[in-house]
Amino acid sequence: MNTLKHMRHIVGKVIFPTSIKGKLTNVLLLSSLVPLLLIGMISYMSMHSILEKKITSGIHSNLEQVRISLESVLSNLNYASQQLAFDGRVGKDIYKYLSNEHPYDRKVLAGEIETEMNLLTSTNPNIGLMFYYFTGSNQILFPNLQVKEGFNPDALPKFTKLHGLTYYGPHQTYNAQFNRTVMSLTRKIDVPDLDQLYIYMETDNRLVDMIFNKLQYGMSVSHLIIDTDNRVAYSEDQDSFPIGSEVVLPDERENRLQVGSNYIFDEYSNQGWRVAAVIPLESYKREIVNWFLLFILVACLSLGISLAFAWLIRRTVTRPLTGLNREIRSMEHNQFVTELQLTGTDEFDYSLRRFHGMKTTIMELIENIKLSERNKSRLEVEKMMSQINPHFVHNTLDTIRWQARMNGQEDIDRMISSLNRVLHYNLGKGETVSIREELDALRDYIVLQEIRYQFHFDIRISVESDQLESRIPRFMLQPLVENALYHGIRDDGFIRVDISLVEEEQIRIAVSDDGIGMTPEEQEQLLDENCQDRKRRGLGIGIPYVVRTLKYQYGDDASIHIKSKRDEGTSIIITLPLNVTGEEHGHARINRGG
Repeated sequence: MNTLKHMRHIVGKVIFPTSIKGKLTNVLLLSSLVPLLLIGMISYMSMHSILEKKITSGIHSNLEQVRISLESVLSNLNYASQQLAFDGRVGKDIYKYLSNEHPYDRKVLAGEIETEMNLLTSTNPNIGLMFYYFTGSNQILFPNLQVKEGFNPDALPKFTKLHGLTYYGPHQTYNAQFNRTVMSLTRKIDVPDLDQLYIYMETDNRLVDMIFNKLQYGMSVSHLIIDTDNRVAYSEDQDSFPIGSEVVLPDERENRLQVGSNYIFDEYSNQGWRVAAVIPLESYKREIVNWFLLFILVACLSLGISLAFAWLIRRTVTRPLTGLNREIRSMEHNQFVTELQLTGTDEFDYSLRRFHGMKTTIMELIENIKLSERNKSRLEVEKMMSQINPHFVHNTLDTIRWQARMNGQEDIDRMISSLNRVLHYNLGKGETVSIREELDALRDYIVLQEIRYQFHFDIRISVESDQLESRIPRFMLQPLVENALYHGIRDDGFIRVDISLVEEEQIRIAVSDDGIGMTPEEQEQLLDENCQDRKRRGLGIGIPYVVRTLKYQYGDDASIHIKSKRDEGTSIIITLPLNVTGEEHGHARINRGG
């Protein structure tokens, strides 16, 4: 009894597991197998019919092109032969030629006839060999090309007969220069007293081959042309459908007819003949079979990928939980006995029981770490700003300035005055200043650089007048402009400083240049406070100071990022909270947190 109960418990655990591993495995397997089974059933019931309709429609579309092309060929032959008939332009000259017995006049008329026939050939490129002939003797008159010996129109396969015209072919050309397949016609010339005069005309040597070869079925296809007596007039498969053999074609209401191991598709012409496509069953069904094989392959591949993802997700979820539990046990100091709401999953319940006891302690530790990091950042800023004795520097610069003024050195006087104002501003007290004060200090810095390099820098500043009293961190713009001057700007370039209000709660500061730009690696190093390779590459310490200042004063409320491409310039964009009261944002944050 106990054994049976134990087995039931094991089976229940397998079917309805309580561990997250078991639940994930069951859910992921079902989510992979159920869609595959449903798609397979739907595909089996519908795709066969869809693919058959697609293939049949494509075959009939191609056959329709063949039929239209052949009808166009016959129409073109008919039109061209009318110009050679008795009532045509050339036919009247033929009558004069045959009825005139004077040698000179006949020679002149022969030249005119040949000229007219050459003109007809040149203006109609789809026409090949043509000439006049007498039945019985098959005597040939005025051929435009060289004719093979043994011309006999009665031996040609008759295609159809319409309105006194007899169409032949496709058959081998009588052009002595080629050995290709053409279509042709014969037309009786109603010349008085000459009942045996006919016209023979062929299509161009390449026309028939072009009609069939340009089609793309995607499978093995042989074409047939069936005359009005349902006999083969042209065949690309002489073994199965020889010329002259009778063919049973599908009814006009049917799409196809199976004959042996082939399917036959046909298109009916209103002239009584048909064009047909013969496709082996194996070739016809190959696309359908290939689709099912591809579906099976994709299904197996999808199942394999799903199983791999199932294993990966299970490992991704359970492994961190195991590690978290291990870390929680090692860090736990106190255990609070409180009521817990369990999830019903073993792993999460186990983690919740231990995490609850450590939650208060961990939160206190996190707050202490945040406060320590803020204090550390502030100390680093203060250390950088106190590296120079301000009183000594100011007094020394005043002495140099007055000495230069007494000696009439106006450029030195102006340079020292600007430098003194810059140092006084940068080393001044207070963590925030107005935008107006920051811009004044920036202009003094630009003057110093212009005097130093004897070059006028194009600095374009854009700021709304009502934003000039807004507060920003001290010494924020100069490092950004300095970076653009040293590492970005070209000789004919410019630097743009844009300060604007964003959503009425934030200030956006953008310093842009049109210089050489930066690689993604250089951008990452420039914003990385701990990058040891920055100085070696000449990237300086100004921007890291800006990053630390923003982090200290605003925390996550401010952001800085770089947009740059090689040879397209660089933009450094800072977004920080709007401050118009002069309150030290960083201190306010710490006081509220404490």
